[in-house]
Amino acid sequence: MEPEQKVRQGVLAGLLCYLIWGLCPLFWALLSDVNSWEIIAQRIVWSLVIVAFVCKFFLHVSFLPLLRDSRARRHLIPAGILIMINWSIYIIAMVTGHVVEAALGYYVNPLVSILLGVVVFKERLTPLQIAATVLSAAGVLYFTWQYGSFPLMALGLASTFGIYSAIKKHGGYPAVPSIGVEGVAALPFALVIIVVLFATGNHAFLADPSSLSSWGTTGLLILGGPITAIPLILFASAANKAPLSIIGFIQYVSPTMSLLIGVFVLGEPFTSAHLICFLCIWVGVALVVVDAFLPKNKKGNETAK
Repeated sequence: MEPEQKVRQGVLAGLLCYLIWGLCPLFWALLSDVNSWEIIAQRIVWSLVIVAFVCKFFLHVSFLPLLRDSRARRHLIPAGILIMINWSIYIIAMVTGHVVEAALGYYVNPLVSILLGVVVFKERLTPLQIAATVLSAAGVLYFTWQYGSFPLMALGLASTFGIYSAIKKHGGYPAVPSIGVEGVAALPFALVIIVVLFATGNHAFLADPSSLSSWGTTGLLILGGPITAIPLILFASAANKAPLSIIGFIQYVSPTMSLLIGVFVLGEPFTSAHLICFLCIWVGVALVVVDAFLPKNKKGNETAK
């Protein structure tokens, strides 16, 4: 495959991934009457089913060897727990009317990754990255002071996904099989929730086989699997084929769409405190994007290696 064609395919996969993620608030809003923990549990189960299907019939690989590798387990089991926590926060945000705060979290996420790069990988911050980090922190602090509440969900989303990404980078395992191992790590948690909900009669999944609406809810819960797994697989494909600078730029499609949906479709409030906080984040993001496209000097490149 020609390099240009490979990059185009990567960019297309990345755009599709972030478009799906950006539209997700509309999908999860359809399940706003379902217990958040049931949504999370069913999401874990059905996304694992999809990943196993893709591994078996499309990639012709198995993620079971990774489960037998002690080093892989040390990386991927914590990664699975972290992504489960991230999904949990996200679902709770979606069904409790905090879509705008979730969007804020995914704007902050790249800046968390920058800080983790300094702490974990001993990377050096450029002046623009320092300015972006300070601006973003100032925006969050202003929001906390002015709005009267700390954006806990936003920072929870940003930190869990940032640490998850750092673990994945350090591990260096194949993308789709590693997602399968992460799903296996989260599966016991999901099964406990499902068993408890069925035992107490508080489940929405197959709640009333004679009811058409019950079947509709069950179908939506199952559909949460591909809604979760397909963007992760597309992201893995994009990361392998397209330059990270391009992926880093188009990732802001998702939180921008979520923000617009939260405000203009779902009717969430957007106050002056939100505006100033987001402006600080947006300027910080712009600085990071500009920095990514600036030529690096030789010394900087050697340090990065």
